[in-house]
Amino acid sequence: MKLKDIGEFGFIDRIEPLCKIHNPDVLRGIGDDCAVIGISPELNLLVTTDLLVERVHFLLDWQSAQALGAKALAVNLSDIAACGGTPKDVFVSLAVPDHVEINWLENFYKGMSDLSDRFKVSILGGDTTRSLTDLIINITVTGVSKNGETLLRSGAQSGDIIVVSGYLGDSSAGLELLLNSRDVPESIASSLINAQLSPTPHLRQGRSLAQSNACNAAIDISDGLSSDLGHVCKQSRLGATIFEARLPVSEPLKWLAGHLAIDPLEWVLNGGEDYILLAAIKPDKFGEIRLRAAAEGWDLIEIGVFDSTPGIKFVKASGETLPIIPCGWDHFKSEMPFGQI
Repeated sequence: MKLKDIGEFGFIDRIEPLCKIHNPDVLRGIGDDCAVIGISPELNLLVTTDLLVERVHFLLDWQSAQALGAKALAVNLSDIAACGGTPKDVFVSLAVPDHVEINWLENFYKGMSDLSDRFKVSILGGDTTRSLTDLIINITVTGVSKNGETLLRSGAQSGDIIVVSGYLGDSSAGLELLLNSRDVPESIASSLINAQLSPTPHLRQGRSLAQSNACNAAIDISDGLSSDLGHVCKQSRLGATIFEARLPVSEPLKWLAGHLAIDPLEWVLNGGEDYILLAAIKPDKFGEIRLRAAAEGWDLIEIGVFDSTPGIKFVKASGETLPIIPCGWDHFKSEMPFGQI
């Protein structure tokens, strides 16, 4: 048996019993956006780490070194956002092949530095070693959250409203444009490609949700709506119903899908790397938190409801209800889009 036979999340299920917790202050270990460790009666420490590999997650000629540095940090900050936390410190480890030059590495760090200034996080060190083939980037971010405000995947309740904090599918549509030469207007291409190459972590949105007393659970959409909603359902032991008519789809994505005669739902439901938030909102608090989000200048979009019936149901615009099998990105089951380059 190989990893591709069970996938990333099947592997996580197999090793979880072996990830023993000996520290009684650990509140959450493997299986969420961050590990959560109690450090005082009022405060929790959040820890997350992510790995980016050349030819698996990116190609060097897609973007500048600065842009890749910013994205590498942003995807980790997004995990802190999903837990409703405030990021604090960053550790960077690189495995560097011969084809990557010093000037490129300095610009890569400049991209991280610029984003760290924006979100007031400190870059404290890491490790550097040699790679014989591809560039490998590993970033660890720590953060904090108040006890009682830490958002996990496991807290959703039946009847909670499912919300997202932005458009779905733009990043995967942008990946399509990066992988394939398409005759597309610049305004369309730049919007979608920017979603893929320069995501913005929804830290302000995550903090607002955590402070609202309206949010029971959250996750960032990194693997795709179907998969990440599936993670919340699994951890919360619930099912869900989502509605096609409510899914937020950008005009550039609609245009590209029509131009290429592609069903936009493939990107919207299964595309990854949007790095927006999906959350479970108490139904009696939804109106209040929606007004709060609008006042703060960000989107809170209702797309469905959690329920006690297992599985994810999808109500089409026609009214037909279909089951959804989570099939977003899986590093081992999914076909690598450019792994053979």
